[in-house]
Amino acid sequence: MILMKVLTRAAVCAAAAALCICMTGCEKKKNDSTASDVSSQTQPDSSASPSKVELKKYAFPSFMAALEDPDLLSREVYQSFDKSKVETSVETQKFPEYNCITKIADKLYTYSASGYLGILDGLGHVLISAEKYTKITTVSNDVIMCSYMDKQKEATDFYKIYDNGTIAKYDRKGFSADSIVIFESTDDEHTAGEGEKKFVIQTEHDHYVEDPTGNYLWDSAEKCDPQKINTGKTYRAYYKVSRNGASYYICFDEYYNYVIYEASYARVHLKIGNVSGECYVQSFDDYTELSRMVKSFGKAQATTTPDANETLDYIQITFGLNSPDQQELTISSDGWCLVDNITHNNQPDNKYFACYDRDSFVSLVLWVDQVLSKEYAQGK
Repeated sequence: MILMKVLTRAAVCAAAAALCICMTGCEKKKNDSTASDVSSQTQPDSSASPSKVELKKYAFPSFMAALEDPDLLSREVYQSFDKSKVETSVETQKFPEYNCITKIADKLYTYSASGYLGILDGLGHVLISAEKYTKITTVSNDVIMCSYMDKQKEATDFYKIYDNGTIAKYDRKGFSADSIVIFESTDDEHTAGEGEKKFVIQTEHDHYVEDPTGNYLWDSAEKCDPQKINTGKTYRAYYKVSRNGASYYICFDEYYNYVIYEASYARVHLKIGNVSGECYVQSFDDYTELSRMVKSFGKAQATTTPDANETLDYIQITFGLNSPDQQELTISSDGWCLVDNITHNNQPDNKYFACYDRDSFVSLVLWVDQVLSKEYAQGK
C-alpha cells in the first residue's frame, strides 16, 4: 500500500511538470509571434511599393481644343468705330416726302429716289441730291464714302461730317502711316509727378487715340513691326502702348479707325495624353495672379529623377512676353520642373531643375481651364 501511494504521487508530480513545460512553450510561441508582428509594422519591407496619393482630376481644356492657331490679338478691349452703331436702319419715316433708308451718326439720313441715293440733314434739307451716287456708307465716325459709276468703273467721293450736322467734300489721299504721330504730352493736368512722361498718339483730322474712358495719355508708345505680331488679322499699322503696367496693341485700318487689344503677357503650351495646344495669357490681372501662384508653389523632396518618359503630361509657360527678359517653366505631371531664362538681356544664362508637389501641375491645368477660358470668351 505504501509503495502504491508513492508511485501515484510520483505520477501526479510528473504530469504537473509536463503540463508546466507545455504551457511555458505555448507562451513563448505567442510572445514570439507578437514581436514579429510589431517588427513588421515598424520596419516595412523596403521593396514594398509606396501607396499612391490620389490627385485631383484634370482634363485638356475644351476652349484650347477649339483654338487651331492662337492669335496674339484676341482680347479686344475697345474699337473706335462701330458701324452698326453709327449707321442704323430707319424704321419710322420722319420726312413723308422722302424715302429714308439709313440714319447716320444721329445727324443725317440717306434717302433713295430713281435708283440713286442722297443725303438729308436732321431737318430734312437736301445736302446731296439723289442723282449720282449708288451707294452711301460710313467708313468712320465722321467720314462718309459715296460710290458712283464712272466710265464703267466704280469711283468714290468722301465727305467729312461736322458736329453741327453739315458735311463737306474733301480729297482723301488714302492711308499713310506718316499721318499717325507720337509726341510727348504737355498736359500738366494729367501728369502725376515731376519728370513723368506721358505720350499721345494723334491721327488724321487731329484725332487722339484714347481708351474706352476717354483717356488719351499713355506711359509709353511705339510703332511695331507687323512681322513680329502673331496674328491672322490684317491692319495697316500697329502700335504698342502701356499704362499702369498693362500693355496694349493699337491697330489701325485703312480709314484710321483703330481697335485696342490687350497684349499677351505669357504663352501657355499644354499636353495631356495625346492632345496638345497653346493659348496666351491676355489679362494683366490674370498674369499677375499666375505669377504669384507659381511663386507660391512649395518645393517637394525628390523621390525620383527626371527621365525620358515621353508619356508624361506637362504644361509649359513662357513668362514676360512684354519684357526684355523671358523665363520658361516646363512642369510635368510628376512634379519635375525645368526653369530656363530664355533671354538674357538683364539676366545670366541660367537653367535648373526644381521639384514641386504633384498637385502644383494639376492646379495649373485647372487654372488655365477656369481662368483663361473666360479671357477667350470675352475676346470674341
